[in-house]
This record gives sequence, C-alpha cells and structure tokens, in this order.
Amino acid sequence: MAFSPRFAAMGLFALAVQPANAAQEPVNPPQPNPALADPVLANPVPTFQVPLDPPLPDAVRAMIDAAFASGQNDDVEAVAKVARMTHPGNVGEIHALLAHYRAGHPPVVPPNPVRNMLAAAIATGKDADVEAVATLAKKANPDDATEIETRLVAYRAERQRLKDAAAAAERARLASAKFWQNWKGEGQIGAAQSSGNTKSAGLSAGLALSRQGIDWTHKVRAQTDYQRTNGRTSVERYLVELEPQYRINDRAFGFGFGRWEHDRILGYDTRWNVSGGLGYKVIDGKTMSLSLKGGPAWRQTDFISGARDSELTALGGLDFGWQLSPTLRLTQVASTIVGEANSSTNSLTALNAKLTGALSARIAYSAQIDTSPPPGIESVDTQTRFTLVYGF
Repeated sequence: MAFSPRFAAMGLFALAVQPANAAQEPVNPPQPNPALADPVLANPVPTFQVPLDPPLPDAVRAMIDAAFASGQNDDVEAVAKVARMTHPGNVGEIHALLAHYRAGHPPVVPPNPVRNMLAAAIATGKDADVEAVATLAKKANPDDATEIETRLVAYRAERQRLKDAAAAAERARLASAKFWQNWKGEGQIGAAQSSGNTKSAGLSAGLALSRQGIDWTHKVRAQTDYQRTNGRTSVERYLVELEPQYRINDRAFGFGFGRWEHDRILGYDTRWNVSGGLGYKVIDGKTMSLSLKGGPAWRQTDFISGARDSELTALGGLDFGWQLSPTLRLTQVASTIVGEANSSTNSLTALNAKLTGALSARIAYSAQIDTSPPPGIESVDTQTRFTLVYGF
C-alpha cells in the first residue's frame, strides 16, 4: 500500500504534538476532595429576580401632590398615612416623597409663652427683669427648669463678659486721657430783684467740675453771691474749693482739700482752709450715696479789721446724694472745721429738678455757722437760691 507524502507529513505532525498535549492535560486529572469543597460552591443557591414595586397610582400621587401644595404639615402627614395603609406596596415611594417634602418644609415649632417671655426679658438686657422672669418660669414649668437654668447661666456669663469688656475699654480710655480731658460739670446762674418798701437786686452764679480717672478723682467748685438792698451791699460772698481724691479700694479713699473764702459781711476778707485725710463710702448705690471724711486741717483768717488768725484744726465732712426719681435729685454737702478759737460749719442742701435735656432747675439752701464771729456779726448766716443749671 502506497502512502502519499502529504499523509506522511500529517502523521509525523500528529506524533510530534501528542506528547506535548499529554504533558499539559493528563489523561486522568486528580479530583478535589469532597470534604474540602466550598459548600456554597458545591451547592449553589438558586437566584431569581425580585419584582419591582408597582408604580404609585395617579390618583394617589395627585392626592399627595395636593397635600404638598397646601403647605399644611398636618394634612401632608394625614394623607401620607392613609396612602401607606391603602397601598402598602408603594411604601418606599411614599416615604421618598415625604422625605423630599420635609426637607423643604421643616415642622413648625408650637409657640411656647414661657420661653418667649424669657427671651423677651433677655433681649432687654435688664438683669433684674431676667432673674425675676426666670424664677417665675421655673415655678410655672418645673419640667423645663433645667433648660431655663441653662439659658439663665448662659445669659449671666455673656453679661459678665460684656461688663468686663466695657470696664477694660473704659480703663484703657481713662489711662490714655490727658489731665485736661474727661472733665464734666455744671454751671448755674440765678438773679433776683424786688421793689417797694425794700429794694434789692442780687446775682448768684456757680461752677462745678469733676474728673474721674482710674485711681484719682478731682473736684473743683466756685460760687459767687452778690446782693444789694436799699442801696447797701447785703451779700458779698466768693468761694473756691479744690478736692483731689485717691481711690484706695472700692469704699475707702484718701483726700486733700483746699478752700478759699471771701465774705466781708461775715467780717473776714480772706479765709484759707487746707486739709487732708481719709474718707469712706458708707452707701454706694445707684440711687443713694453717702461718704464721710475727716482729717487734720490748717486755717488762716484775715479779718477786715486787719487782724490775722492761724491755727491747726480738724475737718469732718459728708457728701450725700439721693435720686428720688428719674428727674428729681436731693444733695447735701457739709463740712465742719473745729478750732480752738472758732469752729465753722458750711452746709449746702439742694434739690434738682430736670427740665429738659441738660437743663435743670435748682433750689438750694446754704448755711454758714461760726461759733465765735467778730463783734457785731451774727453767728448764723443763711441764704436761699433759685437757679437754672446747665450740665455738660
């Protein structure tokens, strides 16, 4: 039997390829151990497709959209509840629609009269009102006492922070001020004239200045009174006072005091009083204040007769103020100088009534008492003044 060359080549190719295939794929490959096989792979779970929720009926969707359009949260919640009950297969879509609506329409917080009242009190910034309202709110709503106290503590902390900041700013302003800056004061003037059996004309004028610093307070006062009665000078008094005070603490202070007086009617041409000592604020409130002071003093008097008297004395004084109402204030300033030969007391009581803006009306009663006046001079001299006062 003859073989063609083509068949012979094919046979040789088959013989050459067979060993290679045999090396890559053995005739009997090893089988995996059934005990080590993955149970999931060995027993795969049959899979199937979960059917999608049916679409929300148009009528229900229209009803939900109408509730959304009304903007009434109660209506929306009621419609959504009914839709979930009647179409449980569309709960997911209903929840999605409801979540989208709630995102743009947060629930309205019902009004809370107690909370609103406390917020209104806090807005005023008046500590007494806030404390009173908070106390009543906690009694009326004991369940909310913790929340009310938390807001009250926060308010107190903020108020203290603002006060500390204001005090620091004021202290910095005072520290940087020059001596001629930050002066405040008032000027007063009054006149009187009468005719008939007694003809008199008089003028009263005064100026008071004060400057408040960090540790120092300076006070300056000048007063003049002049009157002629029936052609004769009946009142001629001039006075200038200077009083620096140094703050020791919130209550105590040291002071210096100097006074120059001229009163020929009382028998002296010039009187000097110089003193220094300690003072104490007995009352230091918003509507009432009282301070006392005292210390050694030196006095020199030049009488119109030409005589001169100098002696070491002691000074005691008080300064009282009482704000009777927003427009009415009572003040009392008095000092006594006790000497071996003569003791003198000066007292000024004034009642101020605010008229408008910086303008006030004042009625003042002054008294000067000398225990040993010159011969022919009364020991008590008083004067009543009606003046207009302008504050600046």
